[in-house]
Amino acid sequence: MLSRRRFLRHASAGAAGLYAATMVRSRLREQYAFAAEMGIQPEEAINLANNENSLGPGDEVMDAIDSVLGPEGVIAGRYPFRFLGPATEAIAEKFGVSTDNVLVGAGSTQILVDATHQYASADKALVGSLPTYEECFGYAALMGYRTKAVPLTPDFRMDLDQTLHAVKGSGMLFYCNPNNPVATLVDPSDSKDFLTRALDTEKDLRILVDEAYIDYVTTPGHETMIPLALENPRVIVARTFSKAYGMAGLRIGYAIAHEDTIAELSDFHMGNSVSIPALVAANAALERDRSNPDFLPDEKKRNAEARDFILKFFRDRGLSATDAQTNFIFTDVGMPVEQFQAACAAEGLRVGRPFPPLWTRCRISIGTMDEMQRAATKMARVLDSAMKMAA
Repeated sequence: MLSRRRFLRHASAGAAGLYAATMVRSRLREQYAFAAEMGIQPEEAINLANNENSLGPGDEVMDAIDSVLGPEGVIAGRYPFRFLGPATEAIAEKFGVSTDNVLVGAGSTQILVDATHQYASADKALVGSLPTYEECFGYAALMGYRTKAVPLTPDFRMDLDQTLHAVKGSGMLFYCNPNNPVATLVDPSDSKDFLTRALDTEKDLRILVDEAYIDYVTTPGHETMIPLALENPRVIVARTFSKAYGMAGLRIGYAIAHEDTIAELSDFHMGNSVSIPALVAANAALERDRSNPDFLPDEKKRNAEARDFILKFFRDRGLSATDAQTNFIFTDVGMPVEQFQAACAAEGLRVGRPFPPLWTRCRISIGTMDEMQRAATKMARVLDSAMKMAA
């Protein structure tokens, strides 16, 4: 019997073939709707707006999903209780920690919300960069918590000195490194020292280190803050399977922290939030890591080559980009982002939304090399047209 994955793989060329591995039907509908709106074929539409991995999770992971959502479909009628343990154990084994140091959630988003709820409040502010990934600040605003946003430095990096002042009297620091949306990294020699100083500055402070993009970092010497989190109960590291592992649509991430901190986070953590396919997929991906240790390095290399290509495209046109250490770039486009967005959309290309107050800089996700080459052709037309109009 033909599985969903094999059906999509053998479907007509275009969006179905490109995004089959994600197994997210909404993405396919979105692709067709976008193409229809633009009057182009689905295979001509390119989405570089959401920091997703166009390659999806890979055959081994899709086979594992098929094994639990196969022809019988019986497992879909069951709760995911028995699949959570194996996934948690696989994560713990990868990092050489206890399962008591791991909390699995629906993407790292759930982990970010858990931590914000527990450690920020109306009296104890949430501190972070401006801009940074919005989930923590969004939840804090929803709950009426205090927030302190620290502007980036002129070279679009986190301002460590100003952040150190901001953490005084605060409840939680959201430390997204590399930082979304600007793609920059705190220098490895500075990062651990800064976190230690922040903890010393405010004795009640908790630090949530978001390492969603760590697998794409190419700066020598960069390291995870997981050892610090295991040692210090006031530090939490959030990770996700959404990026390098290609599972954004499956929604699975995790926290690694001291066992006492995991217990605190669990007080607000909604159980059974992760689906059976996501848990099975994560387990299969980590099993692949053990059998194929080149998987993540190869993905990093693939991403870096495509990223270098598109950075050169903008650099050759005199448009500066930040020092990207992620699966996206953050570049000057020489016009308001909304204008660039609209012009790219007319070409069948989706790019990132505005990130105030950086109104002329656009976040562009890294797809396959073929996608980036086709996107460059489309963006060249947009930029050339803008130059002619300005002349």
